[in-house]
Amino acid sequence: MKIMSLKNKIYLFWGVMDALALAGYLFFSIQGGGVPFYSDIHGFYTNYTQLGVGGLSGGLIQLLFFINIALIVSLAFSGWWMIAKKDINGIFLIVQEIGRVFSLKCSIAFIPLIIHFSDVRSPWIAILLFVLSEVVKLGSIMWIKRNDESQAMDAASR
Repeated sequence: MKIMSLKNKIYLFWGVMDALALAGYLFFSIQGGGVPFYSDIHGFYTNYTQLGVGGLSGGLIQLLFFINIALIVSLAFSGWWMIAKKDINGIFLIVQEIGRVFSLKCSIAFIPLIIHFSDVRSPWIAILLFVLSEVVKLGSIMWIKRNDESQAMDAASR
């Protein structure tokens, strides 16, 4: 029986979190009678035109919306990379984290569910949990990458 390394366990955890976030998005979109992505884009532009937003503020609103859509799509790729490949591209991770900050999507997929189903209504607690989840994810991935580099350097020096 092969024992999984800590690196593989960490990648598996974050890959499963991304897969759960994507599955949750698809489930709730379909449960609400929508078609994932299409219904969101259609609903966004319906509301956008009714509000009559334009100019710079309208452009920023559209940018944030499409950052959110791109983040949801990227979850499939990052989940696959972390579960199957046991690695993730550093630039991709940074871009995805920037998207998470702009869309306020936690890396730990069950934190929003815990907040939703509990009596917690404080935005400060939600923000604290969001920041904590992102720090834990970035810290654990950076720790893996740093250890991989130091092990490669040790092996090369032998």
